[in-house]
Amino acid sequence: MRFATGLVLIDAPHSALNMLGIDESLADRNVTRVKTFRRGGKYYPYVSPQAWRYWWRSTLKEHFSWELSPLYREQKQVFTAANPLKYPDDDVFGYMRAFKKGNINVTVTRVSPLKNTPLISVLPDRNSLTVDEGYASRHEGDPVPYSQEFYSTVFKGAFSLDLDAVGRFTTISKAGFKNLLTWNDVSQDKTKGGAEEIVKEIREIEKLAEELGVEKGEKEWTMPSSIRKKRATETIKALRFLTGGAKQTQYHTDVTPKFILLLNVDAGINPFISDIVFEENGEVMFDAEALAERLKDLKEVVPGDAKLYIGYDEGFIKSLGWDVNHIEERLRASGLDIAKGSVKDAIEGFVKEIEAYYR
Repeated sequence: MRFATGLVLIDAPHSALNMLGIDESLADRNVTRVKTFRRGGKYYPYVSPQAWRYWWRSTLKEHFSWELSPLYREQKQVFTAANPLKYPDDDVFGYMRAFKKGNINVTVTRVSPLKNTPLISVLPDRNSLTVDEGYASRHEGDPVPYSQEFYSTVFKGAFSLDLDAVGRFTTISKAGFKNLLTWNDVSQDKTKGGAEEIVKEIREIEKLAEELGVEKGEKEWTMPSSIRKKRATETIKALRFLTGGAKQTQYHTDVTPKFILLLNVDAGINPFISDIVFEENGEVMFDAEALAERLKDLKEVVPGDAKLYIGYDEGFIKSLGWDVNHIEERLRASGLDIAKGSVKDAIEGFVKEIEAYYR
């Protein structure tokens, strides 16, 4: 098993990317708050993991022409088409469709090969959050006061893409692993119990599988390497063009990563999670020595030809007072080959390793 792992830093110098909404606990109910969570005695702004995934999915549509899976509503659920052969986002981002149609259980679920953390502010709210007091006055009558919070911080987030799972679908009767319906799910009489629609769905997926050259096993279907490689590499490439976030008309934040670490790992772990980027006296710090020690401990699960890619925006790291040459020197203590350059250079170099894995 191989996982493409990474850490990103997103600069948010004046932003409100993921709002909680109006604070109903206040008497005047006119304060729009950002999302925060508590850790120890401090509160930290964050962008929810589903918001980050929404940006990611939308970027894949806009920049790589992914045909996104349509949404359907049944009873109280909203779900996608659950067709990972046709829709690459169903493949990479997973899905859950859980209900019965007639007498037939049409539940299918897929564990997402792409996993990500929330985007968490490195700085706590006391060092990053403020409130803008405004007045709506374009109408007749007295101006209406309102307030909205925004922050100035750096967000950090980590992700892991399971390269083996991309383009591989199982029919095992287990939550997260029954990715596709099969003929075993339909009664012998395919005209009863609401079976017609299910029969149609199964036939369409089987026809598509044949057209795409999908390899079928007893409990597993595998798409051709060319398709799996395209989906995996475009998922990583999309980070360069990441677009999204709330309040963009008023705060206009570029959410593309300004610093990125990338490494392939032959285990379901992510070496970049936990506090290698942290706050100290109001400053954003990077603990290269701690990461080097961690990577040294994990070297047995790092592929022999893998490099640690460091991508950075020169202006961003200058604003933080970081010396990338010093960071590189410290990380070499891990024993890994290091490749540093722009964010574009790092992603393109990393993608070549992913492409080689699918050959």
